Amino acid sequence: MFGLGHHVLLATSVNIGSTKAGQTISSLVTGLGGWIAGLGIPAGGLMVAYHAIMRNFSGGDAQTDANHLAAMKKVIVGTAIVAGAGGIAHFMGGLF
Repeated sequence: MFGLGHHVLLATSVNIGSTKAGQTISSLVTGLGGWIAGLGIPAGGLMVAYHAIMRNFSGGDAQTDANHLAAMKKVIVGTAIVAGAGGIAHFMGGLF
């Protein structure tokens, strides 16, 4: 299907991690993963704390309590997604 030229092309491709641009991209992606996780996780914690405080100040209103509890669950799921994305970006930066 591809012929001999395809195999030669794959065998002679440049390792992008050995170039200056590849090292810069690797550093950028690794740093980006650290920033995503480093800012996203504390922000998620602050948002959960906010909803917990507002739930305590609701005065026992069942609807308000339910809304803040649902918001806290959504924030926890979102924070887990952000932590995973930061970890994946950090890992991908090390693959170059």
